[in-house]
Amino acid sequence: MSSIRDALRRAERERIAREQEGHRPVAAPAPGAEPPPRPPEPGAAAAPPPARELKLVESPQAPTIEVPVDFTQELALFRQGVESAVPKPRRALVLTSATSGEGVTTLCIYLATSLAVRDSKKTVLIDANFRSPKTTRVFGLLGRPGLSDYCTSRAELAEVLCRTDSPNLYVMGLGTDIYNPSLVLSHDRARNLAAELTQRFDYVLFDAGAVLGNAETSMLAATTDGVVLVVRAHKTKREVLGKAEKLIRFSGGTVIGTVLNRRKFPIPESIYKRL
Repeated sequence: MSSIRDALRRAERERIAREQEGHRPVAAPAPGAEPPPRPPEPGAAAAPPPARELKLVESPQAPTIEVPVDFTQELALFRQGVESAVPKPRRALVLTSATSGEGVTTLCIYLATSLAVRDSKKTVLIDANFRSPKTTRVFGLLGRPGLSDYCTSRAELAEVLCRTDSPNLYVMGLGTDIYNPSLVLSHDRARNLAAELTQRFDYVLFDAGAVLGNAETSMLAATTDGVVLVVRAHKTKREVLGKAEKLIRFSGGTVIGTVLNRRKFPIPESIYKRL
């Protein structure tokens, strides 16, 4: 009997302790402190992660290149074609050509500027032409850390991105360590760069060197959403273009289209468009 009474007394003491615990006052938050997060409602969808912000190292702004009025309509059609071929909210593209001298850099600069200024798309243009870094020269980024320095861990992303006069346009120069392009692009940072930047930008554009003779362009193509081949009218041969496409596909890249550059009209263009 004594053991039963002891058990009952212990049960009564535990009940009283639980009641006191339930009525214990909760400490009020300090003035100005944020309230604790509310638990999610049952069945509610998880909120999407916020866009990742990037604090850039202060540097002189690069100039914005004005897009000629004649290119406006063509660039709008180009963007429509890209969005149809790559139906994603954010895109990383390589612009290249089969051989050099076909106008890739000019198209890259005009396209990036048009996307940022006209369409208000947050855009980054990256010079990936190790043989002829024209984009780096145009924006005055020679001697500054850039793509090669980031890929080889000599600089961080915030140090290699440069603002321009347009709040939506950023530029990354080629950088200083460019002696072995294939080695530069073999690093994990290079393979993950496109995915890293598409978390912060609507468009990531790589101005790459010609496919034929430059193995690094095919390596870069495999890390992006698609490749656009620039073809110079009356210059690029069909078989040369076909060979470039095969190299890109063999490396794991995807050719989403071509752009005919420097076309000539046998009759005035104003009349040609009405035919």
